[in-house]
Amino acid sequence: MRKTFRLLYFLIFFLGLTIVNLSINNSAALPVVETNDLISIGYRLTASATLVEVYTEEEPLKGRVVEDVFKPIGLYNGILGMELGELKDLIVPPDEGFSEYDPQYGAYAGLTLYYSGLIIYEINGFHVTEIGNGGLRPGSFGFYFLRVVLGIVGATAFVFMIYGGYKFYPRIFGKRCAVCKTLAIGTCKNCGRVFCERCYSNGCPYCKSRTLIRFKS
Repeated sequence: MRKTFRLLYFLIFFLGLTIVNLSINNSAALPVVETNDLISIGYRLTASATLVEVYTEEEPLKGRVVEDVFKPIGLYNGILGMELGELKDLIVPPDEGFSEYDPQYGAYAGLTLYYSGLIIYEINGFHVTEIGNGGLRPGSFGFYFLRVVLGIVGATAFVFMIYGGYKFYPRIFGKRCAVCKTLAIGTCKNCGRVFCERCYSNGCPYCKSRTLIRFKS
């Protein structure tokens, strides 16, 4: 039974590490928006409580990442560095907004722009649905729920490793003598304190018991 518990503790630990590692690697592998990338994005743009335009996954805004395509400059700067599938709200101040000479958006010059639900759907042909974590998008409830669960699994595995190590392999994990603090070799059967060979040579210094339960290597 003891061997079964040992195996279970370490299997849980390594399973937790593996899952958390895969999650981190998947997240780190996501492409990010860089200058001259071909991307498609979605958002809902309002200015002075007026709806200006809406782009969705079915009808996204597509183009190469250059200032003349993704304007104003506040939007251009805002999407640079965003990960595939990342979702955020972006506020563009008037000095980074539209120019009064812009033939399409000149009416919104000098206004603060609100891009709600700004999301990157595609970068250089790699679509958000191809993300290796099963399509869960960064920023979504499911994505963060998964990360929390994985974090709990990893923390639990770590606790089990520490507990299992001290319980089953105290000499390896370094229990220290209650008297001299060197590596202990066993536990006093009567009081439960741990001692090294030298300090227990004449019995327990505290309860005078002479029965030492030695740790298993």
